Amino acid sequence: MTDTAVFPDLPPHYYLANFASIIDTVTLRYGDLLTQEEGDWITAFHDLPTNAQCLLVRFLSRKGHWFREDKLNYPEIDNLPHAISSLAEATFIDIERTPPFDVLCSLLTKPELLSHFDVLPLDKKSKKADLIEEIATHSPTAEPLTFSCLHVRLDVMPIFLLLYFGNARQDLSQFVLSDLGIQRFESVSLTAEVRLFTSRDQMKDWLDLSSLSEQYWQLSEKKDKHALLELSKALPFTTAWPPLERKRQRLINQLAREQERAGNIEEAMLLFSQSSLPPSRERQARIAMKQSDWSRACEWVNDMLASPFNEDEKDVAARIAKQLAKKTDFDCPVATEHLYEALHLSLPLDTRVEVASAAHFTEQGWTVWFSENLLLNALFGLTFWDIIYSPVSGAFLNPFQRSPRDMFSSEFYAARQSAIEERLHALAQQTQEESVKQRLATFEQKYGLANDWVVWGYIDKEQITAALLSLTPPQLVACFERILFDPKSNRAGHPDLFMVKGNTCQFIEVKGPGDKLQHHQVRWLNFLNSHHIISKVLYVEDANKSPCSNANS
Repeated sequence: MTDTAVFPDLPPHYYLANFASIIDTVTLRYGDLLTQEEGDWITAFHDLPTNAQCLLVRFLSRKGHWFREDKLNYPEIDNLPHAISSLAEATFIDIERTPPFDVLCSLLTKPELLSHFDVLPLDKKSKKADLIEEIATHSPTAEPLTFSCLHVRLDVMPIFLLLYFGNARQDLSQFVLSDLGIQRFESVSLTAEVRLFTSRDQMKDWLDLSSLSEQYWQLSEKKDKHALLELSKALPFTTAWPPLERKRQRLINQLAREQERAGNIEEAMLLFSQSSLPPSRERQARIAMKQSDWSRACEWVNDMLASPFNEDEKDVAARIAKQLAKKTDFDCPVATEHLYEALHLSLPLDTRVEVASAAHFTEQGWTVWFSENLLLNALFGLTFWDIIYSPVSGAFLNPFQRSPRDMFSSEFYAARQSAIEERLHALAQQTQEESVKQRLATFEQKYGLANDWVVWGYIDKEQITAALLSLTPPQLVACFERILFDPKSNRAGHPDLFMVKGNTCQFIEVKGPGDKLQHHQVRWLNFLNSHHIISKVLYVEDANKSPCSNANS
């Protein structure tokens, strides 16, 4: 018998309370940036009766601006006709019986269209899209509908959601998770002093660029190559506001790749030259190599090797350097030796290879935990918890964030450098016992709060204690510095198993039949061993098929 989680019933008007949270937070943080129309909208909303407020929030939570009155089904809203008339009286909605033709066609089903335009000679076997085209050719004068259509006049959601969630596409489901107690979040500062947007122009530019990005993804899904190439012409100029500029450069890279794939090399290079984000330098180096412009290619690779943006760029620069060394006198960096030991083991694989391997080491006297992207990340999250959630401009937009907006970029360290370096220095000076005490205190105080670094269900105090008593503070500092260099990449690739026996600990990366080490896994194995943290790779064969020698454990 399995246990089933029981969640509390939501209050019938939970969504109204959630929406009130949005407009209250937006008013508090961005009241000075709202237009007169938006401010008046909020004031008028507060003056509505509760049933009208509920209905309007229901409308705003759905796609589109037009709704059929006869299809409304909200049993929790008292007296729907009164709610509708209240919204119309306060000019939040229009009530129409003869909506525009395109709206009418979107609201009616195919059978309803055939019935409504029964005077026209229509092919009943046509698909709805073809039927609409056929109706349009007759330029019909539509008769009033037998039901009312409700049109929401001012869609404030894009602005409100942008200011609250950081994008205009977010839905309100996150509120439901919080209301049900499925996720609990750390309390963060949401004052005007640390808001993301500081001007109306920033808001407009962000929405415009978001619209352009949305067009890119829609055209990509449709594989409309011509329109994708034309989209490059709509790119805005460079902006001095870093968050928007990073967003712009990400789109530039995507459009530049489209130009490159289309063979428009000059256009691609022009776009790539406007971006400092990966893979801009890599692509320019590869294009130069295809053109046999070895000198230029060497310049790009040297730039990447000298100041890599992240782990992936550092890795790809080293691989391109090897290619250049074969064609030129490029001084290729010496390849890093594999600092890790490779073990080989034969086990009957009646379960996951990691589980079978853990059982083997347990039999050898080790206490074993599954640690892949769990243990080191949890230690990082517990060590820097207060810094992660400290008030930094633009970091937190709403109470439902597992981490700050810049958590997985180089900006995270740059914006908190002083506090981070102070914490690392203090950690390096601590005894292992002091480190255990502080980390466990945070563990107990913050247990269950959503955090991108700590996966509570897979981490316990015993594992944390064992790790902190077997890894020295300087070793932890080294691991944390590596994560901080590239949080997005270096939060992954950690070995599968962590184990202790007496005063000895080790990490084991497990590879089953046919499985190979990935680049980020090799980097972590080499790094850990370079800091005298024993880390090995274990290749496991299925004993039922091809037995091999046992591992030295």
